[in-house]
Amino acid sequence: MVSTLYIISAVIAIVAVALGVAYATGAADPVIQEIGIWFFKAKAEAEAKKLQAQGLKEGQDFLKSEW
Repeated sequence: MVSTLYIISAVIAIVAVALGVAYATGAADPVIQEIGIWFFKAKAEAEAKKLQAQGLKEGQDFLKSEW
């Protein structure tokens, strides 16, 4: 039981160190950029649905970006 806790803790620590090194060296930058793009696309889609729910029409009252 105790050895399982040590193994899990060690794996989590190794993954955390690897992620930290990837971030520090810039290797994680493309991944971070893609996550940001996904986030803002989801936010824009939610805002478009909100505007449509208010009765506004796409193309007349607001424009959809071509990203």
